[in-house]
Order: sequence, then C-alpha cells, then structure tokens
Amino acid sequence: MSTRPSTSSSAQPTQIAPTVPPPIHILANPIPALIDSQLPSYLLPYVIDAIRQSTAHVMERKKAQEDELRAEGLLPPLEKGKGRASPEEIEDEALKKVERIGLMVGGFIAVKLTLARPPLANHLDIIKFICKDLFLYIYSKQIDNLRTNHRGVYVLQSNALPPLIPLSSYGGASADLESAKAHLVFPQALIQGALTRLGMPTTVIAESSGLPQCTFQIRTIKPGASGTGTPSMSTPGQGQAQAQGQGQSRPVDTPPLSQARTGLGIAGAGP
Repeated sequence: MSTRPSTSSSAQPTQIAPTVPPPIHILANPIPALIDSQLPSYLLPYVIDAIRQSTAHVMERKKAQEDELRAEGLLPPLEKGKGRASPEEIEDEALKKVERIGLMVGGFIAVKLTLARPPLANHLDIIKFICKDLFLYIYSKQIDNLRTNHRGVYVLQSNALPPLIPLSSYGGASADLESAKAHLVFPQALIQGALTRLGMPTTVIAESSGLPQCTFQIRTIKPGASGTGTPSMSTPGQGQAQAQGQGQSRPVDTPPLSQARTGLGIAGAGP
C-alpha cells in the first residue's frame, strides 16, 4: 500500500473578515423596493389632481395675505378685473410644478444610468441613450422611432406611450387629447432634464395626434443662443407656431430627416 499522506482534511477553512463593514455594504447595495409596473399609471392622474389642488390652495392663501396687507395700506389697491385666480392660471402653475419635478427626476436618472459607462461621445449618442436606456428604465419600453436631420433636430416617436395608454373619457377623442397635455408635461421634462444633465441643452416639444401615440421634437440650443430652458407642450400645429414665435424655423422648413434604419426600431440613428 502507498504511504502517501492523504490530502483531505476535516479542518474548516479559515474565514477572512470582510474589508467593508456590513452596515456600509448594506447602504451601498440597498435591497430594491419592487412595485407593480402598472401602479404609476394608476396613480399619475391622482398625483396631477393633488398638485392642482395644492396649487389652488397656495394661490388662494397668497391672495388672502395680499388682501390683508392691502387692507392695512401696505399694498396698492387691486386693479379692476383682477381677483381670484382663474382655472387657467391654476392649471398653468400646477403644470409648472410638474415640469420642475420632471426636470429634476430626469437629471437624477441620467446620472444614475451613466455612472458605470464611458462618457457619451456626441449628441447622437446622447439621443440614443435617451431612446434606449432612459425610456427602458422608466417605461420598460424603448422609443419606437428616431429621426434626425443631423443638424440639431431630433424627432422621437412612441406608438404607445405608457402614460397615455389608460387615458379615456366620455368626452371623446378631442377631450382625451386635451387631458393628455397634462400627462405629457412630465415625460417631456424627463427628457429635457436628462439631456441638460448630460451636457446637451435643448428645447422639447411634445405632440400627440391621437392617443396613445406621442412625438417628442428635440432642438439643440447653440452656445450663446437664447433659450427658455424649460420644455414646452403643444398639440400638432401649435408646436410649429410656437417654434416660429421663438425665432426658430418650422419643422417643415428643416432639412429632411434621415430614414435610415438600424435594425433596432430606430431610424436615422446611424453616424
């Protein structure tokens, strides 16, 4: 028989103490909180209504304070015809709040998704990132079509934008398109917030010719050019008139958008 010693050993291997304390490791890798993917769609209308009610309350409280100061002679008399805030003013102020939230959230998500990847080389790569990574992260689907004239104009089309899918009312298609305006402010602000954080200042116009289809028109702002810095929402036709009012050319006057396909459902995304 062989006298070679056995290599097996019953001794337990020595455990190496972790270099990172467990509490720090838990903070660095938190347990994800999972929710139903349809829950944001169900809650979005109520969130917008809550913002409207909050805005109306803030504006009424501000008016009451001004009335008190006016009664004490600390403010000039109110001009005739100016009284309580109109529903249009409340709606505009509420959508501005939704817009600010979207700009902030879009910037944070863009930073989160680009931490572990190389810098995006140019504007086209940034737009591709928006179409693929950002929309996939937020809506679990990519943009269906991307067109560009390679001169700073990009058109992103979604055939079924998730926030618009559940929209339906007894008022018909025209009423649905009107209510869609409030639901498009947040996604267009998400896009602009992400683009701004990635170093690509733009103006964004959201248009919908029929639910749940949606088109985002993105125009880059050249250095030194005047820009509002906030997204604008419009229906088809209004977006073109608004672009003219801002000193921009109409979309029909821009060079033709490329139709080259990439095989990923994106057109005009080639170099």
